[in-house]
Amino acid sequence: MKIIAFPTERTSTTSRLQSRSPREWDARERSVDLAATTQKFVGLDAVRAGAALGVVLFHACVPYLQNPMPGLSWTVRDSANASIDWLFWGIEVFIMPLFLVLAGFFAWQTLSRRGVHLGARTLVTNRAKRLLIPLAFAVCVVLPLDLYIWVLAWVAEGIVEPIKLKSMKFDGVVDRDLWGLSHLWFLLYVFLYVVVTAIVARVNVLRNAVRKVAEKPALAFTVLAISAAVTLGVAPNVVWGFQHEFYPVLSKWIYSGTFFAAGLLIAKVDPSLSRFQNKTRMLGIASVMLLLTAVSLGRWHLAIGENAMAQAGLAIVTVLAAYAVTLFAIAVSRPIPRLPVGIQYLAAASFWIYLVHHPILGLVHLDLKLLLPNANPILKMILAFAISVGGSVLTYEALVRCTRLGRILGMQWQSQTVSAVGVPLPRDHVETEPAPQRIAA
Repeated sequence: MKIIAFPTERTSTTSRLQSRSPREWDARERSVDLAATTQKFVGLDAVRAGAALGVVLFHACVPYLQNPMPGLSWTVRDSANASIDWLFWGIEVFIMPLFLVLAGFFAWQTLSRRGVHLGARTLVTNRAKRLLIPLAFAVCVVLPLDLYIWVLAWVAEGIVEPIKLKSMKFDGVVDRDLWGLSHLWFLLYVFLYVVVTAIVARVNVLRNAVRKVAEKPALAFTVLAISAAVTLGVAPNVVWGFQHEFYPVLSKWIYSGTFFAAGLLIAKVDPSLSRFQNKTRMLGIASVMLLLTAVSLGRWHLAIGENAMAQAGLAIVTVLAAYAVTLFAIAVSRPIPRLPVGIQYLAAASFWIYLVHHPILGLVHLDLKLLLPNANPILKMILAFAISVGGSVLTYEALVRCTRLGRILGMQWQSQTVSAVGVPLPRDHVETEPAPQRIAA
């Protein structure tokens, strides 16, 4: 939207505006456009903040599961609780698809805003800074903390010998499930999706093929959903287990990629997300019904083992539930005009929370088992969640928000301000895709 002013006198401000070069005007217009985009999707910051807490809550449940996640090693196993089991698997069904759809959506925003060739290069450069630098930091700092806290807990539990704290050599299942990117896998996967997206955008044949597919969005969404369901039917551990490696696992990469592609498609056919606003109630009902069905079937699958027919049904319902909850979250957030500063702060801190909550939780779970052996599992889960969130936020405030480390990681934050022309100035991290995640799960 252009604003036409009719000044009655030539003020110093008017002189400065009229003397601006075309490059300065272009930069100003891009800033205004970006600010408008930020305001349009302000509700998605609330989704991001809530999902970050969902990730911590998800991991806070791990020691108390009736049906432990196959392939997932944790510091301790404690008293099981059915309600916690339902909560854990319910979050597991939708949390990563939600982040992946939002990541794809904002990737398309960046790509389309700057044109095909410049946008592809900008997208890769931007995401390399915002994903690979935090990933490198976490691999060098967070993963070693994870490793020693996990082994320390296993020594305390009598699972491994104390000498293992020095040798770090293990056998069997312990060695198989210990090594990998842990909860950081999301960062690597999303960057690879971004690279693929940029390549498709730059190659005419691929770009034209995708454009033709996007002309029939219903068919495209159906193909993506079927691809996800087939992948999950073949490899149910993509969702109903944990595949822990330092490199992408093909089945997990394909399944996750279908949701990233869905985010790209949504941004292409409905860039304002207006189609979902009138379907909030329907999506809410579908989310509850499908999620309950998926968790029921999933817990049954984990209890009885492999069954071809059950796995096929579970795969279909899981994918539908993931889409329903994701679209419901988007629909609910779309009308939100403004967020309280506290929610903005939590959204800004969400990436840091994702990076550092994991070792904090692992240590807290060990402490709670040793100090409160007979306490209610729900109480322990709540305490672990609160302590982990509190510790993550405190370290964000002390070490990241206004520091050089925060600038390097792209996680600095200040309250949104208003420019001289009355347009809210965008935060530096507006184009950062939501952070995950489940995540290790």
